[in-house]
Amino acid sequence: MSDRHLVIAGQGRAGSTLFYNMLRHCLRDFHLPEGETSAVSCLNRPGNACTKRPFDILQMPRIAAAFAGRKQLDLIVTLRDPRDILTSRHRAVPGEYFYGADRCYHIYPDRAPTLTAPGFLQVHKAILETARSGLFPQGIFYLKYEDLVAHPEAVQDLLARDFGLRFEGGFRAFTEQGVTAELDRALNGLRPLEAGRIAKWRAPEHRARIVEQFTRFPVLHDILISLGYERDRSWFDAISDASAAQAPGV
Repeated sequence: MSDRHLVIAGQGRAGSTLFYNMLRHCLRDFHLPEGETSAVSCLNRPGNACTKRPFDILQMPRIAAAFAGRKQLDLIVTLRDPRDILTSRHRAVPGEYFYGADRCYHIYPDRAPTLTAPGFLQVHKAILETARSGLFPQGIFYLKYEDLVAHPEAVQDLLARDFGLRFEGGFRAFTEQGVTAELDRALNGLRPLEAGRIAKWRAPEHRARIVEQFTRFPVLHDILISLGYERDRSWFDAISDASAAQAPGV
């Protein structure tokens, strides 16, 4: 079994399209479709392939069963500070937060978006279940958006070492390659790496959103700490106080 399939899945709004465009620019010896594609759609394609679809993480047992004995399956899980995910925007739904703890928007090519897709918590649960499943004894590569943006060269070197991938060129130069309309739409427009997109949740305009989501879904506090983004809940007390001070009549 010499052929391989590299699956990129995990949290949405966590840089999967950015990362996929980097791979399309410089990953060699793999077929990479021009848009978001489920892993199983490439099952019968000969040779190595790489696909990106965040919600494939919800189907990982079925995907692993389909590929068993046919191709080596490797998984890269995309992660990001949950607060940045929960305050992310998408030009398809202007004026709305795109991704919530319980559900997110589903984008269609031919009709208006609907708030019907799985949210952060369901995806996080699937990530944990996949990690505990034993489906990937060779290991899973966890890719944090913050690392990709701040240290793309280091991420590229780790992938070359841990997954034996071959590159020509660097991740940082991904904008030199044009992208399809579908990938451009998912990326909210092609642009160079922007370190300023890290911790955007800190902007005062997002305080009410953060307080609302973490109050309705307190398990988010535990997840934030488990992912290494905070040590305790003191950050939340600070923005809760600030949000209360801005409330009308206070």
